[in-house]
Amino acid sequence: MAGATAAAAAGVNASQAGTITINLINNYISATGGNHLNADLTGDGQPDLTITGAAYSVFTGYYHRFNNARVNLNGVAAEAFLKSYDFPYNFGTAKLGSLHRIFYTSFDQHNSTTIVGLIPISFKDLRINGGARTSGSLEVTVLSSLIQGPEIRLDTLTYTSKTLDQGSSLALLAMGAGGVLALRRWRGAQKDS
Repeated sequence: MAGATAAAAAGVNASQAGTITINLINNYISATGGNHLNADLTGDGQPDLTITGAAYSVFTGYYHRFNNARVNLNGVAAEAFLKSYDFPYNFGTAKLGSLHRIFYTSFDQHNSTTIVGLIPISFKDLRINGGARTSGSLEVTVLSSLIQGPEIRLDTLTYTSKTLDQGSSLALLAMGAGGVLALRRWRGAQKDS
């Protein structure tokens, strides 16, 4: 869990005033790479997301191979599927909620299909917005590729910070020297009050 916390903290960016984006690192499920999904998106040791039905599989037959990865994220279904053949016909799908994409190739063309979408999320973290329930969005990528295979990635968590909390402090630190100075001024003001 400490690794997940460090990874989440290292990926904090400030994109706009009050908007915090946490880059999620190695948070995925893949047909060939296994299940590395982590529901603790903020690094506080508590789940921020409901993950159910996570499954992945690889089936290799005489003429074809089926790869699949699927999961429900806060009730939104995500699935990546790939059917590849020894002879040159390949088929893949990517689904996220009501979004659906497909690819079909023949004759040695390498192809893929990708869906990137946002899932609404609501979480509590004592370090963010004073522990109040915070709404945000989780960016998810669903990929079906002949090269990478089927994969579902949790990419970023974005939320609005209403107060200068530890999540905002991490964002200030990510901004460099200016952020460090702002963080020191804020901490000084906290001690004086």
